[in-house]
Amino acid sequence: MEESAAKEAQDATCKGDFASPPYEILIVCHYPKQHGQHKAGVDGEDREDAVEHLCKALTDSGLIIEKVDGMNSELFIKVAAPLEVIGHAADKLMLRKPTHIGLDVAFDWKHKDAFCRQPLGNALFSWTERYQCLTAVINTLGLTNDRSQRLFVPGREGELELNPHETLLKTLKDAGVVKEVFPLHQEKQRKWLLDHWALDWMGLTSQPIDAIYSYFGAKVAIYFAFLGLYTRWLVVPAILGTLLYVIKLRSWQSAVPPVFSMAIVVWAVVFLQFWRRTNAEILTRWEISSEYDELQALRPHNLEQQKSLFSGEATEAQIVEANVLDYEVKMVKRDEWLGRFQIVKTNTVVFAGILCVQLPFELLYAHLNRAAPYAFLKYILTGLYILAIQFFTKKGGQIAVKLTKSEKLGNKEAAANDLIYKVFGIYFMQSYVGLFYQAFFHREFDALRSVLAQRLIITQLLSNVSENLVPYATYRYTKFKAMKADQEQKKNEGRKADEHQPSEVEQEFLKPAYEASIAGDFEDGLFDDFLELAVQFGLVTMFAGAYPLVAAYALANNLVEIRSDALKLLVTMRRPVPKAAASIGAWLTIFQNLGVVAIVTNCAILVCLYDDTANWKLEPGLAAILLLEHLLLLIKIGFSWFVPELPAWIKAKRLQKISVQDQISRELLSTLDQQQLKGNSMQST
Repeated sequence: MEESAAKEAQDATCKGDFASPPYEILIVCHYPKQHGQHKAGVDGEDREDAVEHLCKALTDSGLIIEKVDGMNSELFIKVAAPLEVIGHAADKLMLRKPTHIGLDVAFDWKHKDAFCRQPLGNALFSWTERYQCLTAVINTLGLTNDRSQRLFVPGREGELELNPHETLLKTLKDAGVVKEVFPLHQEKQRKWLLDHWALDWMGLTSQPIDAIYSYFGAKVAIYFAFLGLYTRWLVVPAILGTLLYVIKLRSWQSAVPPVFSMAIVVWAVVFLQFWRRTNAEILTRWEISSEYDELQALRPHNLEQQKSLFSGEATEAQIVEANVLDYEVKMVKRDEWLGRFQIVKTNTVVFAGILCVQLPFELLYAHLNRAAPYAFLKYILTGLYILAIQFFTKKGGQIAVKLTKSEKLGNKEAAANDLIYKVFGIYFMQSYVGLFYQAFFHREFDALRSVLAQRLIITQLLSNVSENLVPYATYRYTKFKAMKADQEQKKNEGRKADEHQPSEVEQEFLKPAYEASIAGDFEDGLFDDFLELAVQFGLVTMFAGAYPLVAAYALANNLVEIRSDALKLLVTMRRPVPKAAASIGAWLTIFQNLGVVAIVTNCAILVCLYDDTANWKLEPGLAAILLLEHLLLLIKIGFSWFVPELPAWIKAKRLQKISVQDQISRELLSTLDQQQLKGNSMQST
C-alpha cells in the first residue's frame, strides 16, 4: 500500500528535476502602486527603482520570477530555480551528497550523474537541499558590484546606497522594502497530501512518509514517522489496559497494578528500540548518511562564507582551510571550565525558578483540585490551570532561550538540545507534580485517576483549539484587517474602494508561520508537538500501575493528532522552512529517561497501593517491591541489548560502503606512491 501511495505521490509531483520549475520562494516587498523604474537624483543622475533592481538581479542570476500585486502597497515576487542554478549553487556550497558507490562527497555539477537521486520523484536534490541552495543564491545577490549604487524607494524620501560586496536582500530588508522571504506551498502536491494523508481519517496510522519527506523535508517527516509508530504501538497497552481495568472492577484486583506496570515498562523499552530500527531504515531509504551528523553536513554556511563562495573571492581549499582554522582558534580561545561553570549557573537559575515559583503554584492547584466538591468544578479548574501553565511555559521558555544564548555553546544544534532539556524540565514539573502529590502524599488514587482523565481529555481539546482553530481565526482576522486597510488606503488616494480578493500567494502571506511557542531562534513548531508527545508518554508510562486506561486515552488522542497536525501544516500554516535531521535528537534521550523514571514511580505507586496502613516492613512487601524494581531495570537493559538497533541489511550495506572506502583509499595511496617515486627520480636526475 505504501508503494502504491508513493507512486501516486510521484505522479502528483512535478517529475524529476522540473521541466518547468515551480515557484518555491515568495519575497514580500512594500511597494506603493505609483512607481517608475527610474528617478532623477539630486545630481541629475538616474536612480534605479530598488524593487525593480531586485527583480533584475534575480533574473540575471538565472532565477525565474513572477510578480503579483497585493493589498496595502505590497508586491509579491514568486521565485523559481532551474536545475542548473541549483546545481551550481550546490557546487559552490560544497553540499555533501551520497554517490552511487556509497560515498558522501561534495557535490560537483560536472559529475552530477554520479550522485544518487531522491527516492520519490527521481529528482537530483531534495526539498531541503533545493531550499538551501535557492536561499543562498538570493541572499548573496549584489556581491559582484565593484562600485556603490544608489537606489530609490517609491513613496519614500531619500535613497538607499548599495555598497560594494554588500548583499542586496539585507540592504532592502534593513530599509523595510523587503518584508519577508518564505517557502511557498505547491498546490498540486499539497492537494494530494490533503486527500491521501490529512483527510484520510480511515487510514488510522497509515501515512505516506516518503511523500511527506519530499514535501516538508526530513525533520517534519521523521516527526510523523515517530508519531505513527508510537500510535501503532499504543494499541497493545491500550487493549491490555482496558481489559485489566475491567478485571480490576470484578476480581483479581490486587494483581492488576504490578502486571500492567511490568507490561508498560517492557513495552516502552521495546518500542524505543524498534523506533531506532525504523529510524535507521528511513535514513537508509532517503540516502541520508548516519555516519556523520546530517544537521552539521547540511547546515547552511553563514552569510560571510556564502559571500566569499559566491563572489569567487576564495577557492574551495581556502574555504576549507579557513573553516578548520576558525574552528581550531575558537576551540583554543574557549575556556573549557569557564563554559562548564556558565552552564551550571544557568541550570541553577532554571532549577531555582522551578522550586521557588512553579512548585508552590503546582501544589496549590493540586490542593484546590482535591478540595473541589463537584466533578464539573474540577474540570473547569483543570482547564484554567492548563491555560495558565501554557502562559508560564512560554515565559519560562523565553527565559531559557536567553540563558541558553548566554552559554555560548559550540553550534546551533547543541543550543537547541540544551533549550529542549531546560524547557522540558519546566514542563516536567508542571505536568507531574500534582500527580505525585495525589499519589505519594495523600495516597488518593481515585483523585489521581480523575486528574489523569481530566488532563488527557482537556489537553486534547485545548491542543486542537490552539493548534488549528486559533491559527485559522488569526488568519481570518489578519485577512479582514488587511482588506479593510486596503479599502481605506484606496479612499485616501481617491481610487475606487472595491473589495480586493487576495490571491493565493497573498493568502499564504497572511497565514501564521510554523514557529515554536517559546521562540523561533532555535526551534520550529515541532518543538511544541514533541513536547506534547513527551508529556503524554510520561503519563502513560509513569502512572500505569494506578490507571491502566491512560494508554487508551493516549491512543484515541494520537489517532486524532496525526490528522490534525497534518491539517495544521497543509491548511492553516505557511509551508515550514525545511530542516535537515537524522533523528528526533534530544527528544529520544528524554523518552528514554522517562522510561527509567517510570520504573521508579510505578514501584512507588505499588508501595502506596498495597500499604494502606503506611507501616511497611522490609519483609515481605517492601522487599518484593525492591525486587520488582531491580527486575524491571534488568528487563530494560536486557531488551535494549536483545533488540538490535540496526537491521541486518543496513549493517551489510554499511560494510559494503566501508569496503568501497578501503578500495578508494588503497588506490589513492598507490597514486601517491607513484607520484613520490616520480618526484624522487626527477630529483636524482
